[in-house]
Amino acid sequence: MRWSILQLNLKSHFLFPGITSVFFDAMPECVTDKPMAIKPITVRHDKYDLIVFAWQPWFLSPSLPAIAAMHSDVICALIKNTPVITIAGSRNMWIQAQERIRQWLKKNQAIHVGNLVLKDKAPNLISAVTVQYWMLTGKKDKMWGIFPKPGIADDDIASAVNFGLMACQALEESKLEDLHKNWLQKGAVQVNTTLMFIESRAIMLFRIWAKIILSKKNRNLWINIFRYYLLFALFIISPIVIVLFTLIIRPLLYKKLAQQKIYAEGVNLRG
Repeated sequence: MRWSILQLNLKSHFLFPGITSVFFDAMPECVTDKPMAIKPITVRHDKYDLIVFAWQPWFLSPSLPAIAAMHSDVICALIKNTPVITIAGSRNMWIQAQERIRQWLKKNQAIHVGNLVLKDKAPNLISAVTVQYWMLTGKKDKMWGIFPKPGIADDDIASAVNFGLMACQALEESKLEDLHKNWLQKGAVQVNTTLMFIESRAIMLFRIWAKIILSKKNRNLWINIFRYYLLFALFIISPIVIVLFTLIIRPLLYKKLAQQKIYAEGVNLRG
């Protein structure tokens, strides 16, 4: 079996641990799908039996490195008529970004045979604190000795090998069309309808903020304003939205939400 690892190299790097201002400065380009410049890509083969596309969501959108890959003619050519597995590592909101990945795969006629989502399972507000602590300090430990460890749990990362073994078996037996169905039975994708609803509203606000920031000359000022708005929305507005959603919206839109959940858990086998 032929295989190779393709690492995308950006011309401008993101440092880890990072700086708060640098991280938030990436928001407008993420949301508006503006790719970063990348170094030339070299691949060993013109065709592969299976491609694994690993990526991260940033600001409810594919990360800038992922967007750069999605705009690469080389990668777009590789995935055409080729089985593709997507693997996302996220905090907890990934559905809006995954939809952009799915549409990209569909546009380029890829065969989307599997999707695996690894995420931080801590409560929403707690993970919002711990992931920033990890991102800005580089320490994946218990913040102040109180909070849970940030990011995807070590056990979840270790158990992901089982999904890999299932993929290898499906590939060897030419049964990749059944892979995602079998993955779902093992919990490869778990959709939280409350977070799904919040995402669908938040992405609209992010698009407004992105357009405002890109139109301003004093970008740094508006990035800082957005940063504080996001903290306000996360810790003040979102808990109120969650209560309203639980008491009013979810009972009224139960069937529609159930359909959206099924779609979000799925893949497009053919573009």
